[in-house]
Amino acid sequence: MSHPNYVCRLRKALYGLKQASRTWHDKIAKYLVTIGFRMSDADHSLYVRKSDEGIVVITINVDDLIVGGDNEKEVEHVKRLLKQKFDMKDLGELKFFLGIEVIRTPEGIWLLQRQYALDMLSKYGMVGCKPISVPLN
Repeated sequence: MSHPNYVCRLRKALYGLKQASRTWHDKIAKYLVTIGFRMSDADHSLYVRKSDEGIVVITINVDDLIVGGDNEKEVEHVKRLLKQKFDMKDLGELKFFLGIEVIRTPEGIWLLQRQYALDMLSKYGMVGCKPISVPLN
């Protein structure tokens, strides 16, 4: 039987639909609050949990999470909690995020957009160009 004027109401968001990322964010945000995180007032994709053991910070971009903090045991504890609640996998140490390369050295953490610059040079046929120290008029 065909009902051309009927609309189906989904009981849950399906991956790939417009509302899926919003639904996912709402779900994980609620869970993070229940385990002691607080959403940043400045950036709603940033969650912070402060305790006597240390600080754990989580940033969310669609379905990718970056988890970090000043106490490795606490970071691992939070990862375990997330894995128990959601089907997640740990991809290891952060190397790339949103087109930004992350390099750790003894001097600190470097954030580079080298690949983006090379892609732009390639796109506009400027790979073999010679750099100049002063901009042109």
